[in-house]
Amino acid sequence: MRSQKLWPLLFMSFSLWAQESDLIQIQSVSYPRNSKASFCKRPLEMLDTIVFHHSETPTTQTPLQINQLHLNRGTPSDPWYMVAYSFQVQAPYLGTTVPASGVFEGRPLDLVGAHAGSQAFIPMDVEQKRLWDEGQILCGKEGEEFKLDPKQLNNVGNIKANVTTLGIVVIGNYARFGRDNPNGYRPSKVRNPTSQLLDILARTSCQLQRKNPRIKYLRWHNYYNSTTCPGNIKNFVPQIRALAKGYGCEFK
Repeated sequence: MRSQKLWPLLFMSFSLWAQESDLIQIQSVSYPRNSKASFCKRPLEMLDTIVFHHSETPTTQTPLQINQLHLNRGTPSDPWYMVAYSFQVQAPYLGTTVPASGVFEGRPLDLVGAHAGSQAFIPMDVEQKRLWDEGQILCGKEGEEFKLDPKQLNNVGNIKANVTTLGIVVIGNYARFGRDNPNGYRPSKVRNPTSQLLDILARTSCQLQRKNPRIKYLRWHNYYNSTTCPGNIKNFVPQIRALAKGYGCEFK
């Protein structure tokens, strides 16, 4: 009788463990930062959207190299703090074996990213407006007092998309070759994300939703801005949503 009573408890414990276990390993990286640059802090409850990007660089570049690329984009009058995205993904192109697949932390989630576009503004929901009204989104520099920055809102009360989103960048180039995109693919060799990459993006997105349940939306860079980013990855967002559903997550 005792063993019969224990089985439901054992099954319940395993179920809870399975629900709480990570779907994918996310590796930490120690990034150099520019202490002269300003940045904004936010509570994680502000987040509701994941935005996909590609780096438009060779797929073999490392997360540290992407961070340095972003630091180099800054100017003395407008320096960049660190890598713009919250996560970086490495995965080989179809028919290749390098680099090895991996997901890496980028800019910490409680810091506003710099990926959706500085002029992209979106409406806030009730919870986001409450957090803004309470002064929980603050901007400044290392070693200085952080303050409310009214420039995070436009004249109709919409907030910068960067404040409510997190960016996931796929290191590589999924757009066509052009004068401004020398690492792009040629028309005869269309470059699409592999099934492995789509699964990595689905598992990473689902894991983020499990830990931050307010995250409900999957978007892409040119949803907010006129850009070729993230190339053909945009066309596969419905598949990423379907894969994430298989892991127990619903995205719009």
